[in-house]
Amino acid sequence: MNLKPSRVGVWVFMMACGFGLAPCPAALPELNVTPWFGHFLAFSNKKFTFGLTSLAEGKLTPLGRAGKPLNYQLLLPLAFFVEEVQPNGRVVTKKILPASLTTGDPATAKPGKVSFRGKVTGGASFEGHVEVDHGVVTVGGRILERGTLTKNPLRFGIQVSFPNAYRSVPQRDKREVKAFEALLKNDRVSLVWSDGKRVNLTGLGKIAPDSAAINGPGITELKVVLSAYQGKVFEFGATPNSRIDLWNRLEQAVHAGFVVKWYPDPARDPEGKARLRMEVQ
Repeated sequence: MNLKPSRVGVWVFMMACGFGLAPCPAALPELNVTPWFGHFLAFSNKKFTFGLTSLAEGKLTPLGRAGKPLNYQLLLPLAFFVEEVQPNGRVVTKKILPASLTTGDPATAKPGKVSFRGKVTGGASFEGHVEVDHGVVTVGGRILERGTLTKNPLRFGIQVSFPNAYRSVPQRDKREVKAFEALLKNDRVSLVWSDGKRVNLTGLGKIAPDSAAINGPGITELKVVLSAYQGKVFEFGATPNSRIDLWNRLEQAVHAGFVVKWYPDPARDPEGKARLRMEVQ
């Protein structure tokens, strides 16, 4: 298997740089194998595929019974991020600078571990880790240096976004509304808080930007079942010294999409050993 960057990708990269049409990011090594061109890490089994691109952007794609994606609109993007919490409570997400990404690991399409480092706007540096083993994807990371972002608290995190699972939602016709609610009957989001309490949401349950009643002291286990995914069960787990929060930009029902955010506790885990585990059953 050739793990060198794609020749086509390199040619496009050089042309764009030569004509000043685009910046010239260093990015991470890329696979040169179908269908994973442009990926630093790739994995697939009978239930899902997971890929991390050379720009450190992740994607989890559930597979149907035929081994093909259920629907490309149903894939789950994964992102590493650094947030700055301003005095007024506003949270600003800093963008990763592609040219800053570095790694000592080669691109791979086999189960194993990769790590990388990078910077975000403002100069803060971070490291990220991804491991795939026996169908479980494990991710983690931490902030290394603050750069010029020295005034306000910073926090490192990883998020996985569930899209709107049902594009067409009836609003007026009573029979259609009733049929849609029946479709959501078995949809559920099951949570376990760090204190052991269990919380359950249906497909019509609401998730808001600050869902204190849902997140409690922090979620350690999360299970998501949506009928749009044809019986697939998504399981998430936060290892000790980390937590999961559910978040939405605006308050909306589970079936309309939501974000799973994972945060390590740097005070208790200064070496960045905490992890978020993901599995598709």
